[in-house]
Amino acid sequence: MLLYFSALACLRDTIPSFDVSGFTNKDIVPSKAQQTLANVFFSEMIKDIKVHFDMTMRQKAVFECLRAPHAQDFLLVIPIDGIGHHMSPMKYHTILKYRLMISLFPIDAICPVCRKACLDSFEEHAVHCKELPGFNYRHNMVRDVLFDICRRAGISAKKEAPVNFSTDPSDGRSTLRQADVLVFGWVGGKHACVDLTGVSHLVGLSSRGFTARQAALKAASGKVTKHEKTCIKNQHVFILFAFDTFGFLAPEAVGLLSRVQRVMHNNVMTPRSTDVVFKRIGFAIQKGLATQLVDRLPSTTM
Repeated sequence: MLLYFSALACLRDTIPSFDVSGFTNKDIVPSKAQQTLANVFFSEMIKDIKVHFDMTMRQKAVFECLRAPHAQDFLLVIPIDGIGHHMSPMKYHTILKYRLMISLFPIDAICPVCRKACLDSFEEHAVHCKELPGFNYRHNMVRDVLFDICRRAGISAKKEAPVNFSTDPSDGRSTLRQADVLVFGWVGGKHACVDLTGVSHLVGLSSRGFTARQAALKAASGKVTKHEKTCIKNQHVFILFAFDTFGFLAPEAVGLLSRVQRVMHNNVMTPRSTDVVFKRIGFAIQKGLATQLVDRLPSTTM
């Protein structure tokens, strides 16, 4: 409690124009106090930066992405080896540099994996590069963590479950051969096919403007159009789990994780004030991205 009010006092001194009376009048510390203070400070800091600095398009876009819900959940994870809550110092350092827009690669460096230029105009080649290692690892890590969360919560599920739902060729939709995670009896007794899709948070960044979070939402829309109708015909439910590289989650993913969190609270002894499910997923996303970035770092920085 004392630390919380000390932080409020520092916030008042740092940003005199910000009204903190709504916080100090409470008898107890508000829920998620760390996030509350961080969000307040971050919002005010960005306003000040935009006034005093000429920010590039990419910098503005990244700041907007950092403000997205769940984009900073991974920072609150306590390192635990047994459940994958561990990242090497090199990977953690690399992720923080990437999110702070500190250059990771020399200008015109060659990607050691695909042998193409490592940097495009927004320094995102290392994120988009589909050559192994790294690209599938990010997807698979999030899938494995989601499955492990379901298992620990007592939810019946199977990963990489074959379904082979064929579609009418006239519909122009692809066949859904397997579900990343199949959750049994999830919606009205029907099994749910959970399909994971991860995209770069800066997809769509151009001189014409940029809207944060749209990359994941657009990916979700495209996948739902492809597979939802087929799943319904086969008495299944389709859930698209879309996320971006900064940890933003599409509404369908948030809905799924929120329900899993409630089940976990009912079945497992966990503090109800902690969003452990969201933190684990956020950490998995960043760990997968870190692997892809580190695999492409120049040997001199290792």
